[in-house]
Amino acid sequence: MRMEDSEELREALVNLRRELDILRIETTHANLLLSALDALLGANDDDDDPFKGVFAALMPVFEYEHAIVLIERGDGCEALECVASNHEALIGSAWPTDRLLQKALSGRILSTVAGSGTDTWPSGFDPEISCDQPALYFPLAVRGSRGAVILLRRLGQSGFDRSHVALARKFSLLASHAFAARQASLTQAESHRLKDLARKLEASQEALRFRANHDQLTGLPNRAYVGEIVDQMIGRKQWGEQLALAFIDLDEFKRVNDVHGHAVGDRLLQEIARRVKAEIRRNDVFGRISGDEFVIVLDPVGGQSDVAQIVERILNSIRQPLSVEGTEIRPSASIGIAFYPEHGQDYETLRRRADLAMYQAKTSAKGSLSFFTRDLGQEVDDRLVLEQRVKEAVAAGEFRCALQQKINIRTGCVVGFEALARWVDAAGVVHSPGHFLPTASRLGLLDEISAQVMEDLLQNLPALDAGFGPTIRYSINVSPAQTTSVPFMQKLLRRLSESGRAGRFILELTEESFAATGLFQTHVLPALRNAGVAISIDDFGSGYSSLAKLAELTVDELKLDRSLVSSIHRRPRNQIVLRAVESLGAALNMSIVAEGIETDEENRYLLEQTCIAIGQGFLHHRPQLLADLLGR
Repeated sequence: MRMEDSEELREALVNLRRELDILRIETTHANLLLSALDALLGANDDDDDPFKGVFAALMPVFEYEHAIVLIERGDGCEALECVASNHEALIGSAWPTDRLLQKALSGRILSTVAGSGTDTWPSGFDPEISCDQPALYFPLAVRGSRGAVILLRRLGQSGFDRSHVALARKFSLLASHAFAARQASLTQAESHRLKDLARKLEASQEALRFRANHDQLTGLPNRAYVGEIVDQMIGRKQWGEQLALAFIDLDEFKRVNDVHGHAVGDRLLQEIARRVKAEIRRNDVFGRISGDEFVIVLDPVGGQSDVAQIVERILNSIRQPLSVEGTEIRPSASIGIAFYPEHGQDYETLRRRADLAMYQAKTSAKGSLSFFTRDLGQEVDDRLVLEQRVKEAVAAGEFRCALQQKINIRTGCVVGFEALARWVDAAGVVHSPGHFLPTASRLGLLDEISAQVMEDLLQNLPALDAGFGPTIRYSINVSPAQTTSVPFMQKLLRRLSESGRAGRFILELTEESFAATGLFQTHVLPALRNAGVAISIDDFGSGYSSLAKLAELTVDELKLDRSLVSSIHRRPRNQIVLRAVESLGAALNMSIVAEGIETDEENRYLLEQTCIAIGQGFLHHRPQLLADLLGR
């Protein structure tokens, strides 16, 4: 994935999370307003204080201690009268219209912190009420009269935040209508208006809940909602009951987007959703959890054979050709299946294990299904353990350089060494590259490992010169990803130049590295040539060599892949290829190295039937750590 794609995906995810948070807040507000309205509409005519239920409904979100409803008296008096409160001693009290109340009466919503409240308080208050308490003021309109609601928190509590102000703005309108209706003994018109408001709020709540819990493209339950539903289903299970979770991943969906465009990709997703819904049962749960990934929860289920029948029917439906805007698409999907309670006791565990089974299906045969097994789980656990150990080994600097001799097979003289990576763990156990390099590559740790191996070699170079002579050259392996990474290659060249021996090194690049040589050829190769570093093609004959590339790059050395050398004395076709490569090397002035010589017969054939002089393999020398090679 390109860096720009990764950034766009990350930005899209952040925006989606932000929208989901807003939807959930809106849903919460709608629920609170409905609860408050229900409390008002459900009050009896002879209730002393119809706002008691409202105070109880709003207290959990506002976390206030006292609620006070003030209304203009209308008798020419400038003071406000407390007409409702959860603190009965305040009802009937008169409140001077100070600066904060004036702002609230004019339609402002105010939040104050401790010590910044109203200037004037009526006398005779209960001692537990203080003007120093944090307060929230919002307006209230009742039949042409103005009013205000004051919510007070306890001393020592923090002030009200923006979410409280937002909710107060919504409640202000609702409370004004509701209180007016109460004051007018709920006239028929106002009662209808209140009930209509309740219906609209409820409809809005349902719409918000749906948007928060469903995927907008397909209308299916989204990732979070599927998890909630499945955990609830599991919570209702009795002993011995099970369900199956199937993880669906569309095959080659990225290619559909890249070739045909995202609009076609969206149509495909919608059609897949329609097809799968047509194949599952009413009680089953079907959701979309990411771009081209879906989850089906089959409940109830019998054994594996029953589930396999349903899933095969789904796979067959998905495989049917689809025509979108004149383009025929033949979709397919890989499906992994895990069972509750055998493979997991909660949704997330079941999803992960069904996901692992899906990857196994995709690896073995795309468009198939696979069931999770304990062996598969153990493989994953072992991989995770190895990943953690490799990370720790890199951090601890446990990677060392091992050298394998390159021999003049005709004289027996050592002419060079190939530097190889070895992991020497804290217990002294030496791990071969096949054990850790694939994992290190997947984790993006190859550059750091290469740096540690190179540093080990450079620090021991004086001792190697003393033992084998100052003309010996050292070959360094560079992966395809590293070859096209200009920063890595520049850093490597800089370190070689700092050693003062750059001309003593050969970079071994695989044939795959030359498939796209643009950056390497324009930015790196000239600098390597200027420093005197030689270029070798490793494992030649196993990849995708281009003769034009060979001529263009002026490679210094070709290392024959072991597959060409193995049993060469008994393989006439390989012998023909070997002679052709030998002629190619002579024509382009490249030295030829026979790699992987392991038997006397192979060595004898090279000596008697070819002109190749340089060989490398276990027959002549097995790789040794520097300490062993130098006799330390």
